Amino acid sequence: MTTTSKIYPWLMLGVFSLMFFVITAATFTSLGVVLPSMVTELGWDWTTAGLGFTLLGISCGIFSFLPAITIRRFGLRATIFLGTVICVVGFLALYETNSVFLYLLGTTLVGTGFSFVATVPGTYVLARVFERQSMAFGIYFTIGGLGGIVGPLIYFLAMDVWNEWRMHWMMVAVATAVAGLLIMLASREDTRDHSNPQAEAEADEEAAEEALPLPPEVVRKVYVTDEIWTVAEALRTPQFYVISMGYVSFLLCGITVNSLSVGHLTQNGVAAGIAAAMLSVESLINSGARAGSGIIGEFFEPKSLLVISLLSLVIGMVTLSYATTLPFLIIYALGIGIGYGMTFLATSVLILNYYGRGPYLELFSLMNVAATLASIGPFGGGYMRDLFGSFVPGFLIFAAVPFCVMIAVLLMRPPRRRAGAAAPEGKTGRDKIESSLAVAEAGQS
Repeated sequence: MTTTSKIYPWLMLGVFSLMFFVITAATFTSLGVVLPSMVTELGWDWTTAGLGFTLLGISCGIFSFLPAITIRRFGLRATIFLGTVICVVGFLALYETNSVFLYLLGTTLVGTGFSFVATVPGTYVLARVFERQSMAFGIYFTIGGLGGIVGPLIYFLAMDVWNEWRMHWMMVAVATAVAGLLIMLASREDTRDHSNPQAEAEADEEAAEEALPLPPEVVRKVYVTDEIWTVAEALRTPQFYVISMGYVSFLLCGITVNSLSVGHLTQNGVAAGIAAAMLSVESLINSGARAGSGIIGEFFEPKSLLVISLLSLVIGMVTLSYATTLPFLIIYALGIGIGYGMTFLATSVLILNYYGRGPYLELFSLMNVAATLASIGPFGGGYMRDLFGSFVPGFLIFAAVPFCVMIAVLLMRPPRRRAGAAAPEGKTGRDKIESSLAVAEAGQS
């Protein structure tokens, strides 16, 4: 393996992590912080303000299939360029906002651009340049999660230096443009055929011969498919939908907690400062969980991590429903933080391990489209609060979603291609690794 080939995966991890960090900081976490200033200056009501947040989430979800199409047809650089331009235009629209139309247009564009530059292309590239995808995904998701902590600080910096909330949007527009440019400069359109998942999978197997072999315990303990799947075959398996529902459930709980937990806790007598601080604690735990699960995911089955993470979400939501003292508030923050971080990683790695690298781009994109269902969380929780006078019924109903998915995951087994499907020619990358290990063990004996 040449020095260049050793450096390139880490270079890709660095530039894509930077983009994920910036776009996370610029969107879901900071928008909620900027909105009060926008509402006050522009004279909006909170229904209008909330609609922009909803459009941000919906556009991010329903357009997640588009990057898969542009990568297949036009390549990685073109996809990143398009996504960067969409994001920058959206941020500039928010900078210039003086009407509801421009605000809603800006949030919709930013949500759409998010799909083109964040997890869909990011995990797609990292899955191809790293043999240990769980570790790479863990680092990537962790750095991206840290952006959620830094996002509000950008707003405070804009207010302290310029006393102008609009400068927040200008700053993130510039940062996004720089991150996109770095990806385009660093990436290379390699020999893999992006337009053909089958040819791409075969190229990945050839690359596995040059990659450092996985430790024996990884191959033996973590299931990785030894078959070449197509997208259509994967979509006919129930396992894909179970994993997708795991992805939906963690977003459902996470978005609901971020939007409604402070209101719920203050209604129950918890000080507003403490209620808000719990969100920061949860974000820190979330980032730590992504890093930790990325490491242990190399040695333990991601399915087990998914079960643990879903159970953590259930505990977090139930505890939040009744928490009024600090010990229970900490349990709630731990449950949601661990559940959010670990589920994010476990579902992504399971899709990769169960179906291989070839169809991963389309499957991960479709899983993100399904995640649009999670946008119902804040609306549904708020509606039940108005109906019952408490957030508790909504929280308990939402807790039932990851619980049901957890039961399905416990019963789930790795998918197998149908008996009549054509078998792939030659050995897969995993076969080659196992063969090399067998040869090595025979030589030692």
